[in-house]
Amino acid sequence: MGGMHGFGPAVFSGSEQVFHERWERRVFAISTLVGIEGLGKGSGRAIREEMAPEEYLRASYYERWLWSTEQRLFRKRTITEEEIVAWAERLAAGEEPPRALDEAQAARALAALGERDPLREPREKRFSVGDRVRVRRMRPAGHTRCPRYVRGAAGLVEHVRGLDVLPDIGPYEGPDEPVYSVAFRSDDLFGASPEGVWTVRLDLYETYLEPA
Repeated sequence: MGGMHGFGPAVFSGSEQVFHERWERRVFAISTLVGIEGLGKGSGRAIREEMAPEEYLRASYYERWLWSTEQRLFRKRTITEEEIVAWAERLAAGEEPPRALDEAQAARALAALGERDPLREPREKRFSVGDRVRVRRMRPAGHTRCPRYVRGAAGLVEHVRGLDVLPDIGPYEGPDEPVYSVAFRSDDLFGASPEGVWTVRLDLYETYLEPA
């Protein structure tokens, strides 16, 4: 929702719990396992954007995760909507949920979570550290990692992060291209503020940028 007004200030206390209820832990674990084991189809982040706007705004963070995880499982035909409905009815009637302890699967998941996947060094790149760039003005029809509030703004390349898959195609099936860390002045993005000027840094794909 980058760039939208009317949601009030972003408040961060610095001490918020990662999970507020037990079911949120389960949703996080299931979603992670679906990705690691290849049980679903599509990107969870991109699929969450398919939620109806009123449902998205009404749902909590992990309710959105649950919805997108279900959609990924449906699209891979790992489970069906009818099975979800049937299990919901059985659990509501008091049936105990089944327990499946797969130690090999747990070991694979833990190993995958501990793996590092650093970005590769690009052989060719359009921009270098110190270059002034401008974010292209665009209206993508689907998933993108370029926030609306930064489109059209000029910034400074501070780092070349490496090569990564362009998320806009597929999604997450595009070609590998350089990713840059770009610094922007807050007043260029949001206008003058009583708090003064601060720096906003974003990692942006080369496709999103043009010379300033």
